Amino acid sequence: MKTLRLLNFLLVAVLTATLLLSCGDKEETVTQRTEADSLINIAHKNHDYKRLLELADQYQTSGDITDIQADYWRGYSYSRQRLMRLSEKYWKQAVNAEIHNQEELKYYAKSANRLSGALLLKGEYEATMKVAAPALDKMRKENYRDNSDFAYLLAAVGCCQLKLGSPNDAAENFEKSMDLFRKVVDAAPTKPNFTTAIVAVITITDNYLQLKRYQEAYNWTQKYRELLDTYKQLPNPDPGFIDKQRARLDIYYASVLQGFGNQAEAEKVFNDALQSHYIHTNEGKLEAINYLMSAHRWDEAAENFEVLDKQMQKYGITPSMDIIQHYLLPKFRANRGAQRMEKANKVSYQICDELDSAIVRMQRDAALELTTIYNTQQKEKELVKQKSDLVRQRYFATVLALVLVIFCFVLIIYFRHQASLRLEKAYSKLEIANERTKESSRMKTSFIQQMSHEIRTPLNVLCGFTQILTNTDLEIDRKTRHEINDKIIENTNRITELVNKMLELSDINSKTIIERNDHIPAVNIASKAISAMTAKEETKIPISLKAGEDISQLSLDTNEQSAIHALVMLLDNAERFTKKGTITLTIDQQDNMVRYIVEDTGIGVPASEAEHIFEEFVQLNEYEVGTGIGLTVARSICHRLGGDVVLDTSYTNGARFVMTLPVC
Repeated sequence: MKTLRLLNFLLVAVLTATLLLSCGDKEETVTQRTEADSLINIAHKNHDYKRLLELADQYQTSGDITDIQADYWRGYSYSRQRLMRLSEKYWKQAVNAEIHNQEELKYYAKSANRLSGALLLKGEYEATMKVAAPALDKMRKENYRDNSDFAYLLAAVGCCQLKLGSPNDAAENFEKSMDLFRKVVDAAPTKPNFTTAIVAVITITDNYLQLKRYQEAYNWTQKYRELLDTYKQLPNPDPGFIDKQRARLDIYYASVLQGFGNQAEAEKVFNDALQSHYIHTNEGKLEAINYLMSAHRWDEAAENFEVLDKQMQKYGITPSMDIIQHYLLPKFRANRGAQRMEKANKVSYQICDELDSAIVRMQRDAALELTTIYNTQQKEKELVKQKSDLVRQRYFATVLALVLVIFCFVLIIYFRHQASLRLEKAYSKLEIANERTKESSRMKTSFIQQMSHEIRTPLNVLCGFTQILTNTDLEIDRKTRHEINDKIIENTNRITELVNKMLELSDINSKTIIERNDHIPAVNIASKAISAMTAKEETKIPISLKAGEDISQLSLDTNEQSAIHALVMLLDNAERFTKKGTITLTIDQQDNMVRYIVEDTGIGVPASEAEHIFEEFVQLNEYEVGTGIGLTVARSICHRLGGDVVLDTSYTNGARFVMTLPVC
């Protein structure tokens, strides 16, 4: 009876709690959504895009924001991090999702706006139309038109129509867009709304200027003027905003007049822009360049380009293919037009230097972005699984609560604790793996860049001397010809050595046993390795050999060439990191192994890095010359000969590497 009464009491308690929770469900949901929106807006305003991604994942899983809203913020965050493939992916997901309420419709419109803008910027006009046109139809159907997103989509469709050869349709959509922007700013005359409208007008004007349709461009500069004049009539308008927009209007208007051939009036309007404060800022100077180039005012354009490097440093911009095309090449043309040949040559060298780096960065960024896409796909699967597990756990907890509430709570606490521990362990492993991947990618990129640089140098030398030798008009004496021949041989050998290093890299992870068919005295391996080192011109540190009398009579069954090569790599490593002092090579025997001990008086290696330095591409000093594979190759060879290479951490006067080979 007591048990039955207890169960009845627990059942009543559960039902009562369920009713109370259901009554407060709406209020709690509203509170949670308000909190989610607040935190997301804070991250947005603080430009904390990684935090924005975390919040989108967190609140989508908890159901505090919709899937469309989460995808919009993910796309926005990745776009600000210049991962445009990812941003387009999430905006496309938001655009293709089903809309169930007004909140989802709002973020659907924002996603369509952003996606259309991104595609339009890349010149993918048909793709832009496939996004913008259906979005406009859906927003019309839902009567969601009196907003800046709808207005911008109209402008985007108009730009596509203009580029695809339908100027009349484009003009109609441009006018509709402008009418709607007027309505929006009239309803809410705020600075952000005016800024959005002005950006759309600038985009339209710029598209007409690109097609040299100067009359239409002129008409839109007048609309620009109308918007600016309306803003001036507001209470407490921002003087800085007015100064900036006035200067930009004059720059566009001057470009239009220049297109009409009215150079005198264009110059007058541009001189008016020079009276503003904004035109003398670095950003203003860069905006003025288009007009200056079109007016062939080369000296002023070249002068304005002087701020380009400062702006790139200020915003942390790394020269990319777009930067080279849209800024560095015009900078070169401006200096050449101004007859500043020294600066023009300097810019041309900068373009050449940055081009290889930009290509490498572009390839690396594409690879990293594809990796991130793969990781996000895995994360999405985990999110779906987590949501499914969460629903199952809640259902299971409710069923168990009807039987025994206390037991149910214990199980929930236990399972959640275990899940938390597993998640922490998995996250820790993921962080470690991610850091290793980043480090490996960085080291491989550094290796490729260094090898490219080292190969390019001797190739340039060979090319230069080849041109001299093939010049039939140039007389060369015997001594000079002999010197040229020596240089050609030297640089050819250098290229061969670099190629051999690259081949060694491909053989690092090989598990193949090296045939030990050579019977050779242990001392001979050391003496031949020293001879190979002293034959190099760059070897400057003396190498001394120490071996006991018992060692001089000891012979090994090994592969002579491989053993010597491994020892040369250890001596070369000691030579590279020893600025002054000596290198000592000692031979002794321990058990059934012969030890070749290479000691130097260089910078040494921290004990904590004793194993790390044998990994591929590792260089503790990034500014030291080298490829970072010597120690890795040496250990690989010794392993396949039955021996090993280790760092003796007890030695503190430099570095001591011990190479062992089996006696028989």
